[in-house]
Amino acid sequence: MRYLFLFFVCAFICRNSALAQDSLNMIRLAHWDDDSLPLASPGNLNLQYSGCWAMAVNGHEYAVLGGAAHVLIFDITQPETPQLVGKYAGSATTVWREFKSYKNRLYAVSDQTTEGLMIFDFSNAPDTIVRSYWSNEFFNKAHTIALDTVSGRIYLNGTDVALQGLVVLDVSQNPDQPQLLSAVTVDGGYIHDCYVRGDTVYASSGYDGYYVINMSDPVNPQSLAQISTGGYNHNSWLTTDGRYAYYTEEIPKGMTIKIVDLQDLANGSIEIAEEFLDPLLPGGQPLAIPHNVYIRDTLLFNSQYEDGLLVYNISNPLEPELIAYYDTHPENAIYNGYYGNWGNYPWLPSGTIVAGDMQNGLQILKLTTPTSGAGAPASLPVALQPNPASGQVNLRIPGTTTDWQFRVHSTTGRLMLQTVVQGSQEASFDVAEWPAGVYFVALQAGGKTAVRKIVVE
Repeated sequence: MRYLFLFFVCAFICRNSALAQDSLNMIRLAHWDDDSLPLASPGNLNLQYSGCWAMAVNGHEYAVLGGAAHVLIFDITQPETPQLVGKYAGSATTVWREFKSYKNRLYAVSDQTTEGLMIFDFSNAPDTIVRSYWSNEFFNKAHTIALDTVSGRIYLNGTDVALQGLVVLDVSQNPDQPQLLSAVTVDGGYIHDCYVRGDTVYASSGYDGYYVINMSDPVNPQSLAQISTGGYNHNSWLTTDGRYAYYTEEIPKGMTIKIVDLQDLANGSIEIAEEFLDPLLPGGQPLAIPHNVYIRDTLLFNSQYEDGLLVYNISNPLEPELIAYYDTHPENAIYNGYYGNWGNYPWLPSGTIVAGDMQNGLQILKLTTPTSGAGAPASLPVALQPNPASGQVNLRIPGTTTDWQFRVHSTTGRLMLQTVVQGSQEASFDVAEWPAGVYFVALQAGGKTAVRKIVVE
């Protein structure tokens, strides 16, 4: 098993924020959060937001975010200033809202409700966005939704029909009037989420593992291959060439992202070829939780709950290279579980990346590095010890021959310390009297910057 623990951080001060987030080669252009919106799971997760998606229609770009009680739509054509242009109430408050898009339509589902399927028509946007369909004719709830844009088939996972089975709808002829093709139980039973390419479903079936299913006849699904995965198989995405799939396992904490070799699928055989995990908290705590992964060309975008969004170069699919990340949830000093970045959307034509944080809302992000890891700028090497700390903290920039400076902020943006270091590669400061919590150490030397997260006990 290969763990890719980080020993360097190169970070940027984010626009529209007085606080430096923990980041590498990615900046936040803007964010949106409305604390007055209802909570789902109050007193537990205190979740306000869930899944996200995005669309490009009529020269505008839109972000979609699931609120506990609403579907929220934003115009992000100017990504530094997102505009809320649609707030559509559901019939209940829920932890789960998920989305997909097809032919200028947005398709929305939710779990633990009776809302069924919502369809939003963006054809006349930005003038109007219309909820053109809302019905529970085919199902009341669905945990997730997948959509094959070639066939126009929608796959609803974790429904309340066919023994929590798979509902297949066709919107190819009329994107506002879905037609039922089947409601079936498949091998593996409950599907938590799936990826669809053509007639093939790659099903994340929870504790039952990972299944590949032929759905060319939606009434008579045929299993092609299966592997037991050990954890709760949560989501997956395929490489562009279809040779490999990457999947996440949400339970237990600390499960690695697995890489599945699909090249012998025609013979009914698939196998785990590699696995990796990058916990970003200091000390290499192994309990990070990858939640949802998506692939754009040779980049993999991993929504890793409290660590935020991580981006990998997968030009060599068995050797993922972490090239960027942005911590959307910097307030955690330890891994607490199911908080932070739920999902992301990396395919907008402008390169703008949409991410949703369950507590912190809409995150509008952008990569600041070439997509090849070889072209990434050199990082500023920084040694910071001990971490966590309760007394003296030692900083060192090996090899620096210039004066350098550092400053320390709390998570609320309070400046705790600012110092210029002259004629030395080393410096220290004392945190014995500081309140326990998370702080950010921002360093500048020789035109390079870095930000390190430190935990004060």
